[in-house]
Amino acid sequence: MNQYRNPLLLIFASLSWGGVYVVGRYGLNEGSAVWLTLWRWGPGALIFFGYLAFFRRDTFSKIFSNFWILLLIAAIGIAFFPATIFLSVAETTALNAALYIAATPAIIMLFSALLYRSPIGKLGWLTIALGLSGTLVLLFRGDLSALASFSIAWNDKWAVISALSWSAYCLILPLRPVELDGAPFLGAIVIIGVAILIPVALWQGLEAAPLPNTPTIGFSLLYMAIFPSILAYLAWNAGSQAIGPSNAAPYNNLPPLFGGALGILLLSEQLENYHLFGGALIAASLFVNTKRAANPQAAAQ
Repeated sequence: MNQYRNPLLLIFASLSWGGVYVVGRYGLNEGSAVWLTLWRWGPGALIFFGYLAFFRRDTFSKIFSNFWILLLIAAIGIAFFPATIFLSVAETTALNAALYIAATPAIIMLFSALLYRSPIGKLGWLTIALGLSGTLVLLFRGDLSALASFSIAWNDKWAVISALSWSAYCLILPLRPVELDGAPFLGAIVIIGVAILIPVALWQGLEAAPLPNTPTIGFSLLYMAIFPSILAYLAWNAGSQAIGPSNAAPYNNLPPLFGGALGILLLSEQLENYHLFGGALIAASLFVNTKRAANPQAAAQ
């Protein structure tokens, strides 16, 4: 059973993150995106604050000395990105939103080359071409006439912004302070992210807050506060640390896969031809990227 422990931890984390799209679309159709994001991270922020205060008190001085870069990371990764997920599933299907996120490795690779001069190589360019092609198929619903007239599916705009914001978060992660890692780093950005969200949520007013006044909303809020925000990160960190980041990397492809599959199975979302075509291109880009990551020397050629 031990040989399955770490893969199961990574799969559990991926499933928890994939479930955000379905729970966000089905159970959290009340309340503003900011309040929903605050519900997601608020309990975790309290837990992390207690952990750091009692067991890692030295972390606070490191937070203050690296405050501005942590503020940027928290603003994008903890506050803005989750809010865009809720905004996206309010306008489009969980399947669409998940597929856009699946294209982020290609986006990250392209901008990483531009910003950090990271070598791309032939496999990298193939990954980018396949991933962006799949994104265009989704954005134009597989309609060539829509592409020619640039008639975009505007109800997917927040899904696209969500994918771009996650890409931005991943691109600035290399700037994270080296003296903060693991739980202290995650705790720092969660606490700062919640501090950003609180005044914005209060400015919107308490009437915009989702209340657990039905079993569905109550379960959804409980799920958001526990699974994708706390348990998933603990499971992912444990599994990734045990088998190594390179071996854990392919599991990054699972959350959008789970999100899309759950949207079809639980919400009866319609699987269209453009989903299959665009999804196949994105899946091919993920496959090529996995091969590229497995052979870094060949990837640079």
